[in-house]
Amino acid sequence: MHLIKTGQGNTIEGHPSPTVLNSMAVQTSFTTNNSYFLSQAFPEGSPTHPSYPTGHGTVAGACITVLKFFFNGDFVIPSPQVPSNNGMALNNYTGSDAGQMTVNGELHKLAHNISFGHGIHAGIHWRSDTDTSIQLGEEIALSVLRDRAQTYNEKFAVTLKRLEAALLSSPTIEA
Repeated sequence: MHLIKTGQGNTIEGHPSPTVLNSMAVQTSFTTNNSYFLSQAFPEGSPTHPSYPTGHGTVAGACITVLKFFFNGDFVIPSPQVPSNNGMALNNYTGSDAGQMTVNGELHKLAHNISFGHGIHAGIHWRSDTDTSIQLGEEIALSVLRDRAQTYNEKFAVTLKRLEAALLSSPTIEA
């Protein structure tokens, strides 16, 4: 973007669409920062590591998977609550899904909020990075749980619903 807008577009192979090139976002960035480089949340710019995987997404995926091991993910949360506008009290949640909210659903939202809130909104990760990183964390946690299950004397089996249940089978952890 910067090279094209500053007359150096002949030095690159790709070109953004005219819609992006002439967008208000690009002009606002130039007006605010005196540069066509898009601003980021971090003053030092992008991290020097690759965008995939996101650390926050990987940890979030692993953590919610371990929680699924201990809690019934299909449990419907009775009387869900939300914070009041001033954050000083709890109010009953009255959304259309109030009687259908499950532990798994809320854990999945939590993982996405952690990963998206850090990587996407800060401008350092792609959406696909964060989605795949949560799945990577899930795989790591399942591997650790399977390994640990082999160390228990008692026989048991736990079946978990994965993040992408429609695409992936529900794993069973057995000892």
